[in-house]
Amino acid sequence: MNSYWQAWQRYFDFRGNSSRTDFWWFMFWHLLITLILIVIEISLQLEWPDAVYGLLSFVPMIAYIARRLHDSGRSGWWGYVFFVPAIGPIWLIILLAMKSTTSFSSKEYV
Repeated sequence: MNSYWQAWQRYFDFRGNSSRTDFWWFMFWHLLITLILIVIEISLQLEWPDAVYGLLSFVPMIAYIARRLHDSGRSGWWGYVFFVPAIGPIWLIILLAMKSTTSFSSKEYV
C-alpha cells in the first residue's frame, strides 16, 4: 500500500522515476479501490463515487506513468501512445511492463 500512498504524495511530480514493482502495486490498489466504489455505487444506487475518485486520481496516475516510463529509459511523452487506435493501450502496457534501465538520468526526462 506504500506505493499507492507514494503516488498521492508525489501528486504533481512528473520528474524522476518509479520502479516497475511500485507502479504495478499502485495499479493493483487503484483497481481494487475502483471496484469497491463501483460495488458501493451499484448497491446504494449512486452515480458519483467512482467518478469523483477517477477525477481525483487522474493526475497521480499520469505522473506515475511518466515516472515509470522514465525508469524504463523513455520520455514521459510516450504515454501518448495510449491514444493510437486499436494497439495504443496494449503498447503502453508493454512499455510500462519493461525492465528498468540503469542509464536513467533525471535531467534527461523533464
